[in-house]
Amino acid sequence: MREEYDLKKLKIKRRGILPDLQGQRPEDAKLSITIALDEDVVDYFKAQANVESIQTRINQILRRAIQSPSLADTEVIKRTLLQDSHFLREVANNIAHLPIVQRQGT
Repeated sequence: MREEYDLKKLKIKRRGILPDLQGQRPEDAKLSITIALDEDVVDYFKAQANVESIQTRINQILRRAIQSPSLADTEVIKRTLLQDSHFLREVANNIAHLPIVQRQGT
């Protein structure tokens, strides 16, 4: 290691909320991250981003994905849970402790 460093040449990677956005509502704040994407994925978003930036378009698609999981995702989750014996045992135990409600008028 050097005894002295030229701090003017030091590059700082900033992570977290951008300084200009601090103090805003958390849902409005953007985080700066570094992400590596396949070239064809970037090309796809470049073609889609005619009005907004690529980052904005990727953010919109990711937000939509987390707010409304697709039917395929739901089916995968259901299949996985139905194959999990520990999960099924816990559900059975919880159901066993529920009070039995008698139907009236039958």
